[in-house]
Amino acid sequence: MIGDARLDGSSSLSSLLGGLARNPAAPTDVLLRLVERWPEQVCEGLQRRRELPPPVRDAMLRHPSPRIRGALATHPQVDPLARTRLLADPVWRVRLRAFGRPGQAALPDDVLVRLLAELDGPPSDMPLSREELIGELFDAMGYDRRLLRLAAAHPRSGVRRFAAGSLYRLDEWSRQALLEDEVPEVRATAVAAVAHCRQVMEPADLPDQPSHGFWTVLQRPLSRALIDQVLASGDTAVLRVVAENPSVPPDVVETLLRHPDPSVRQGVAGRVDLSSDQLVGLASDPAVEVRTAVSTHPGLSEPQRAGIGIDVTTVPGDGHFGSADVRCRGIAYPANAAPELPEALRWARSVNPLLRRRAARNAELPADIVTILADDPDLGVRVLLAQHHPAAPPALLLRCFLEYHCCGRDRLSGLPQFPTDGLARFADDPDPTVRRLVALDPHANPELVDRLSTDPSATVRQAMASSPRLPARRIVALLDDPELAEAAAANPALAVDQMQHILDRMT
Repeated sequence: MIGDARLDGSSSLSSLLGGLARNPAAPTDVLLRLVERWPEQVCEGLQRRRELPPPVRDAMLRHPSPRIRGALATHPQVDPLARTRLLADPVWRVRLRAFGRPGQAALPDDVLVRLLAELDGPPSDMPLSREELIGELFDAMGYDRRLLRLAAAHPRSGVRRFAAGSLYRLDEWSRQALLEDEVPEVRATAVAAVAHCRQVMEPADLPDQPSHGFWTVLQRPLSRALIDQVLASGDTAVLRVVAENPSVPPDVVETLLRHPDPSVRQGVAGRVDLSSDQLVGLASDPAVEVRTAVSTHPGLSEPQRAGIGIDVTTVPGDGHFGSADVRCRGIAYPANAAPELPEALRWARSVNPLLRRRAARNAELPADIVTILADDPDLGVRVLLAQHHPAAPPALLLRCFLEYHCCGRDRLSGLPQFPTDGLARFADDPDPTVRRLVALDPHANPELVDRLSTDPSATVRQAMASSPRLPARRIVALLDDPELAEAAAANPALAVDQMQHILDRMT
């Protein structure tokens, strides 16, 4: 029994500690004991907490364990001041983790400028080079435009030179400034970046075997000799990539438009330079994937789009989850960033559901558009709106959760506006993912939650073990269950004296 347990490194006891660390009802003194006594076992649990009390955050900031300091650096709610201090951590691994993660509060400009200067001159014992370190920062911040601008105007020429190597990502003002930089090495890097982008690829530049470099070459400006070589190869995967390349001349585009393989014609459909006649031809292509690909082309009018028969479960460019379930396919997150608001407003009223899906990803859509899209006949539109818009109606979130059976489903139930009242009615649903919703109902019958804690599905049992509606006696009993101990320890209804008792017995 837990009453006689001692901390011996076993996975079950580590699970108990991790559960206590993420328990939202755990008081500060319990959390401080965990951080001080068992830092290695509670790192993950602390990272999963919604909030860290200030005393706990301060203890983590000063903790001798790099893992604890690193856990603080990557916590979603870590404040910029704490991250700034961690950027000066003696352990480089911690400093790298403090570079940033999506959703964290942004570091001030002056901190980033100072950090870039430090990365430009790392110590000799640092295992990463200057380029690798600055690259890590850019990767961590997703090549944020603000960071790019700061790097392009940085007082240290080494940082500006790094920015010059990513010239194509910069705004026009920054590009021109680097091309006219007072330091010859910076100018040379900027000029070389321009030349690299404009360099025409010849047959000798294409690797013999498909690789990352192989596909990269095919997306750069191509010589006629290389284009002819690709055409002669007959490789449809290669031809599809080439079909999208803006450097391909009109006569080759015409050839590819008549290619017998629909995947090649599908590639052509993404070109922005298609004539009206070519668009009309693609819109009536016998292959539905080709018609679908061209249906979002900016050269088409809404009446033209309305006349195109498409299949929203095979989405070109956006990908799909590969499931045979029609409720899954074609609702993947598009690779591109969410559209700007003017574009989203235009697409939101399109007859084409794929354009409405793109619009639904904009988190700034006004209330009237949200209302319209929330009742859209296309499941993909509704799901993407529910996932991305902070004002998506609660009823929409529940509807999407019930109708959508793929990746991102659990994200819906974790959103703050997800409705929780009345979820107990799903206790006998055949889908275990739906039965788990009972754990979120603040008014669920404790006996019902107790019954579901023995459900055939392990995920349902774990959800019920963490439900505050589970009877107290049952929560304590589950602390001895290796499968459910962590979830029970994380249950906010677990009494504080019981938490203290667990820690006392482990000491």
